[in-house]
Amino acid sequence: MTTSRQMSRIEKGLVIAAFFLWSTAMVSAGYVGRMLLAPVELRTERIGGSAHALLDEAWGYVRDHFVGVVPSDTVREYGAVRGALATLNDRYTTFVEPQARALERDHMRGSFGGIGVSFTRNERGEIVLSPMPDGPAAKAGVREGDILVSIDGTPLPSPAALEDVARIRGEVGTPVTIEVLRGPQRERLTFTIVRQTIEVNSVEWRPITTTVRGAPAMIGYVHIRNFTERTGEEVKRALSALSAADSQAYLIDLRDNGGGSLAAAVDVASEFLKDGVVAIEKRRDQPEIVHRVRSERAKPAGDKPVAVLVNGNTASAAEIVAGAIQDYGRGVLIGEKTFGKGSVQLIFDLSDGSAVHVTAAKWFTPERRELDGVGLTPDIEVKGSADAQLERAIGVLSEAIGSAR
Repeated sequence: MTTSRQMSRIEKGLVIAAFFLWSTAMVSAGYVGRMLLAPVELRTERIGGSAHALLDEAWGYVRDHFVGVVPSDTVREYGAVRGALATLNDRYTTFVEPQARALERDHMRGSFGGIGVSFTRNERGEIVLSPMPDGPAAKAGVREGDILVSIDGTPLPSPAALEDVARIRGEVGTPVTIEVLRGPQRERLTFTIVRQTIEVNSVEWRPITTTVRGAPAMIGYVHIRNFTERTGEEVKRALSALSAADSQAYLIDLRDNGGGSLAAAVDVASEFLKDGVVAIEKRRDQPEIVHRVRSERAKPAGDKPVAVLVNGNTASAAEIVAGAIQDYGRGVLIGEKTFGKGSVQLIFDLSDGSAVHVTAAKWFTPERRELDGVGLTPDIEVKGSADAQLERAIGVLSEAIGSAR
């Protein structure tokens, strides 16, 4: 039982890969806290009376004498931005190129315009398609195992990068033409498909039946993969359905959740807290910002027992939720110590579609614990397999249900 729409492996894979691509650019640990989109005015630093005089002087020698292929001015400019940001020695202040920024934006929205296909690589490095049932591609005639060779008349390089395959995405209602090879005879076929909205839900849920003192009991299990603009409403719907199914406790799974939107984290924490502070944000030379529980929300979870599963990849917005629940004693944290991502990144879109992430603040738990580089220590530490952690959480909640009877 789940609220997630049936999707193919790879349409999800594009979103996950987008997040991975973006995180890789953040020096292998790219967890993002708050996502704020804001325009920024490009500033020109002047050296010796002209813009970037020293850089231009050095690059002139490269252009005149370098024995290899000299990259374009755009590639040079991107490299210069990355180099300038590297002088800050902050792995979360990063530059994101236009294609990766578009994927990142789709990830935060939780939906995008696409044709409903997933992809894998075969032993030749070719892109093999798998259409989602009843999706636009399947209805157009794309079959499982078709090999993608071009998009809108542009052949894919071999091997194709994420940015190349992601060109299948685009504005809803617009057409995209793909060319595929099919079967042992490598029959070449062309399909023109109109993009539709493909939703990638960040939340999955199901009831877990257990036994408490010889009688059946129901635990509502909610798995949150990341925090997008839609996560708060998805969790609210999940809790409402689980409450209607007579759940007597709730298990929130935040393992491997790298974070996302702070607003979504506040929404989710508000489902379990009556009132008070969810997180405190401190910026440079500004008064602190206090993010409070949204008390106007109906709260299906009520006062029922709560447990939260965490591990070493639980980070950022996920730590905000877990930290608030722990600080108020609203639930028990079970699993392993969390990642420790306590900084806030503002995202500024640049004129060419690229963006810069700027670390602009630190956040703290309601009890003002600074978690950056420290993480949350679970109330009950369970190392080892994910199944062992899940079983322990079910056991803890079963005991809590029994005590409440």
